[in-house]
Amino acid sequence: MLSLWVFSASAQDSLRTPLIKSGWVPALQSAALPGLGQISGGEWLRGSLFIIGEAFLAWDAFYFWESQYDRPSGDESGKIYDRDTAYGLAGWYALGALFSAADAYYGATRARESSPTRASLRSLVFPGWGQLANGKRWKAAGMFLLQTGLAFGVYTQHERFLFYDGQGQDLEARFFKNDRNRLIWWSVGAAIYSAADAFVDCHLQKWDVSNDLSLAPAYFPEQKVFGVALRLPVSSP
Repeated sequence: MLSLWVFSASAQDSLRTPLIKSGWVPALQSAALPGLGQISGGEWLRGSLFIIGEAFLAWDAFYFWESQYDRPSGDESGKIYDRDTAYGLAGWYALGALFSAADAYYGATRARESSPTRASLRSLVFPGWGQLANGKRWKAAGMFLLQTGLAFGVYTQHERFLFYDGQGQDLEARFFKNDRNRLIWWSVGAAIYSAADAFVDCHLQKWDVSNDLSLAPAYFPEQKVFGVALRLPVSSP
């Protein structure tokens, strides 16, 4: 009976390990509860940050959704603003869940992109994807927060423009319209920067920088002086 139990346990472990290493189990865990896939892989700090950030977005979305019912019955512009802001925060939460799933997948598989072009295209398709594919997961998180934060800023300023325009407050409406347009340009610049960063990082992965670093006395004939030289062997593919 004991040998049968040991065989059953070892069989379960042998089935579980390939699934975890494939990355799909942690990815599905983080899609269901952002950060869970990271925690199951032993990354407690990373997983906790995902949980806290997503919980904040979920709470804010709930707050604005409930706020629309506290508005006076005649304040239709205010109700629309609260409702649409809740939608925007819910969308940001959904994008965060997708990013958390992708992060858990790449963290488990350690997969790397070999094509700089594909890496840059990934960053254009989804914020931070190219950086994740390059193995730069913290940089990917920064790119994701930058691009989605700017996108939410565009959305929020547009909603404020509609709110004040509906109230007949032209000065305030013009301010938020101009701010929205400025954030759009910043968003475009951030997307281009993210794609370029992913392209360069992927290209540099093909260069092998040796760990054999050394300092040695050397003579510099042009300056006719003795000094210390840093030896840094670098080889290209």
